[in-house]
Amino acid sequence: MREINHIVLIDDNKIDCFVNQKIISIINKNIITKIFNSSVTALDYFNSTPIGSETNALFITDIILLDINMPVMNGFEFLNKLSEMKEFIKNPIKVYFLSSSNNEEDITDALNIEHCSGYINKPLTKEKINNLIKIGQELTQNINS
Repeated sequence: MREINHIVLIDDNKIDCFVNQKIISIINKNIITKIFNSSVTALDYFNSTPIGSETNALFITDIILLDINMPVMNGFEFLNKLSEMKEFIKNPIKVYFLSSSNNEEDITDALNIEHCSGYINKPLTKEKINNLIKIGQELTQNINS
């Protein structure tokens, strides 16, 4: 079973990012959490690492937690651009929207996106992150079985 080692948080709210990172580190201090307060910066990160190498950000990232409502590029736009990247197509990452929006349209739109693995309402809790890690490990185990 593959361990979840790298989680990327993309949220323009710095306090949410700080709290979420702390919750993840409480669950497993060995998980590396990369934070981006802009979806544009996060997209640059995924584009900047060498394609095909084992250090490619799309290769090492296990889960992305993505806010919907962000300036410049919202979560939907980010996921659309990410899903067009060749490395993502070869090695899709589990992407979960993590949002405070209870808007049914946002939730429906998110869950109808092909590369969306789920929708999580803020706040992130120990139970929610534990479930994500468990699901990610079970999926990897099933793929490798």
